[in-house]
Amino acid sequence: MSRAQEIAHLGSWELDLLNNRLSWSDEVYRIFGLKPQEFGATYEAFLEAVHPDDRKAVDAAYSGSLSEGRDSYEIEHRVVRKATGEIRIVHEKCEHIRDESGKIIRSIGMVHDITERKKVEEEIKALNEHLKQHEAELAASNKELEAFSYSVSHDLRAPLRNINGFSQALLEDYADKLDQKGKDYLNRVRAATQRMGELIDDLLNLSVMVRKEMCREEVDLSEQALTVIDELRNAEPDRRAEVVIQEKMKVSGDPLLVRQLLDNLLGNAWKFTSKHPYARIEFGSTQKDGKKAFFIKDDGVGFDMRYINKMFIPFQRLHSVEEFSGNGIGLAIVKRIVDRHGGTIWAEGEVGKGATFYFTFE
Repeated sequence: MSRAQEIAHLGSWELDLLNNRLSWSDEVYRIFGLKPQEFGATYEAFLEAVHPDDRKAVDAAYSGSLSEGRDSYEIEHRVVRKATGEIRIVHEKCEHIRDESGKIIRSIGMVHDITERKKVEEEIKALNEHLKQHEAELAASNKELEAFSYSVSHDLRAPLRNINGFSQALLEDYADKLDQKGKDYLNRVRAATQRMGELIDDLLNLSVMVRKEMCREEVDLSEQALTVIDELRNAEPDRRAEVVIQEKMKVSGDPLLVRQLLDNLLGNAWKFTSKHPYARIEFGSTQKDGKKAFFIKDDGVGFDMRYINKMFIPFQRLHSVEEFSGNGIGLAIVKRIVDRHGGTIWAEGEVGKGATFYFTFE
């Protein structure tokens, strides 16, 4: 019994009210940091071990239960270990025993050391406060992001439309007054404004990934992948490519975000194999570090693993615009989608030998 009390940090006591004699179990002595010879074994001696700031409340709880004729009481309070001054927090519960006339003659109770539990509760409370603060900061950041998105969408597009429109007007209305070099300059201005418009769209898409509310359900990756590949084939019917898609691959995810992820990853595999007369793309699943991971593998141009850290950063491109179209935002969006699903994404590749992208969902 003594060992069980020690494990549970739960001691027992009994107070004989007729003789004012208090008896403690071994665990109560351990909790209070006292030895039997150091304890007077009276109610007053017990109060001496209670934290000075809690003595009045403890005495009121016990004495009040007697004077009011209640059968029990319980209270949390602090005790101070005599030898070290260490403060422990305990939970006490007591029941009274009566004689045949109904008079309370004895009290029996338990003392539970809840110091560690209280520490954990305080840590959880502090963590919750931190989370609340973080949520407030995140809400403020989202509002700033929304304001930024609005500014980008409206305030930046207006001058771009003006630049593009006036450039077009110059080309049409003053064509006979412009030499070839002048026309070339204006065409470059128009191309630059159009590219700037595309970059604005990409920035807005990336911001949506952070703010969009998710709606999880079972998503069939295999079916969605088949749809993406069909659309790619319809856009380039002359492409010769073998596409292998594993059947019945399913995840719990947001259908729209998952579709955007596959659009980007399969679209990249399709794009970066375009210089091959006959390409091969594979979409399947495997086990990585004991977890299920999905992969999209191609035999395209690949990439240099020395630059892997740039792979998922917005607007960081490993191939020039002249080689392959795009603004370098697709993989950044993919990473945001995977992050929001609690997963991870990584890539392996070799120049001229293709690339493989792995991702997991939680």
